[in-house]
Amino acid sequence: MYFKLLTIVLFFMLTSSVFAADGRVELVEQLGQQIPLQLEFIDSTGKAVQLDQLIDRPTLMVPVFYSCRNVCNMLLGGLSAVLPEIKLEPGEDYNVITFSFDPTETPAMAAHSKKTFMTAMQAPYPKQAWRFLTGSQENILKLTDAAGYYFKKEGDDFLHPIAAFIVTKDGTIVRYLIGQRFPPIDLSMALFEASEGRISQPIRQALQFCFSYDPEGRRYVFNLMRVSGTVILLTLGSFLLFLILSGRKKKK
Repeated sequence: MYFKLLTIVLFFMLTSSVFAADGRVELVEQLGQQIPLQLEFIDSTGKAVQLDQLIDRPTLMVPVFYSCRNVCNMLLGGLSAVLPEIKLEPGEDYNVITFSFDPTETPAMAAHSKKTFMTAMQAPYPKQAWRFLTGSQENILKLTDAAGYYFKKEGDDFLHPIAAFIVTKDGTIVRYLIGQRFPPIDLSMALFEASEGRISQPIRQALQFCFSYDPEGRRYVFNLMRVSGTVILLTLGSFLLFLILSGRKKKK
């Protein structure tokens, strides 16, 4: 009986953090997986381009929607402040691609966003090293699904994770960066790992377990119920194991 109860407890612990409801707003890391490079998007000049034309070196992929006035602006603003601090050569050592997950947005909106954040840099930066793209709903979903980036439309707005991801020149995902601003050292190390084809295995899974994305507040918050529940289950499991082992010793 003890063994059955312990098995049920462990099964619940393993599965409770894996399954999610449909229509979720979530980031599910797909480290080691490739994004489809044959997908076609439209750049800020109105030109059709395939991802394999743009991703020929380590590339930071930044999903946003250009009409966002909150976290997307903060994310891109933070990026425009951080990129000049990276001790790598843009356009040579790495590229940046920002793409909209709103299929109704236009190349003109992408061009406006590019001009805004390139100007905000206040530092020389190659225009071709930071591309701003729009695309069809089909291609957007193929890209975001491959990256494990799940979002949903709510009225005129979107609920979405605040994150970016880095791919190698063959489109393999090697690192995720979460938050509105990435420390220069984190971004530099991630790009360096991508140049060597190394897939990062940081403590992201532990952090994702302890923190949940709050769509309303648009931030990650400490999941007290999940963590405390896990501690209780672990304590219960340990106690049951103690009873089992104690019982065996008494029988001997």
